[in-house]
Amino acid sequence: MCACRRFWEVTRELSGDPAIGLAAARQSDPGQLLGLAYLMQLMPSRPASLVELSRYWPLWTGHMALQVEDKNGLLHVALLPGHALLPAVEELDFWGALQIQHLKGLPGTTNAIRELCLRRPRPENPEPWLKLAADLVRFDAPRDEVVLDMDALREPRPAGSPAVCNVLANSLKNYATQTSRESVLEAVANIVLIDLAHAPGLDQTAERLHMTSRTLHRALQREGWTFNAIVEIQRRCVARDLLSNSELTVSEVAERLGYREVSNFSRAFRRWYGVSPGARS
Repeated sequence: MCACRRFWEVTRELSGDPAIGLAAARQSDPGQLLGLAYLMQLMPSRPASLVELSRYWPLWTGHMALQVEDKNGLLHVALLPGHALLPAVEELDFWGALQIQHLKGLPGTTNAIRELCLRRPRPENPEPWLKLAADLVRFDAPRDEVVLDMDALREPRPAGSPAVCNVLANSLKNYATQTSRESVLEAVANIVLIDLAHAPGLDQTAERLHMTSRTLHRALQREGWTFNAIVEIQRRCVARDLLSNSELTVSEVAERLGYREVSNFSRAFRRWYGVSPGARS
């Protein structure tokens, strides 16, 4: 999760494009995700496509839950954070755009999209988002979700080749088996994130993972990380989330992140974002 947040943060900084998540979704789906997209298109209906999406969703976004709810003839497909660390808004744009591309329907079928709801504030130039969902975009929404018309979703469509479907499904099942085990980086990040105010050190974390501190240090190095870097980026991202999305004071945020002195937190925040915590909130 922390690596994913950092990826989108760097991508936004390097591109200078506030709609970079939408732009990324227009590219070809990578690897096994392309197989899932194709399998969804081969399903006899769009509800059946959603079943496949829900089944394999954790393979790509274990830090976000996919919640599907039927309310008064409308299907709400929501992306919900699975941890205290919120997903980057660019990542939510990316997955929202992919869902729309996969579920809006083939030429000649009814567009099932009724609304794209995003928690992010309205951008200075909302045109890329409005173009994506035919002006049916709601910013500052309670949660990130795509709202779909159930009648349109139920429109039948030609089913794909059963043989091709079986090949794709088996490939995804094999991929799920190969990637089901949590990586060392993921395990450490999750342990740290549970309670940043009292986050364990390297030695305690290694003990929880049933390995020596030296082994854990080397395992993280192989993935391009250090233990301190993981703690740092978790604090950095959670600090921004708390100051932007809660009523906590700077002192309360500092305490939640494990800083005994507010001045130390303020110095760290300036190093991360170039401004004081008060200005950022």
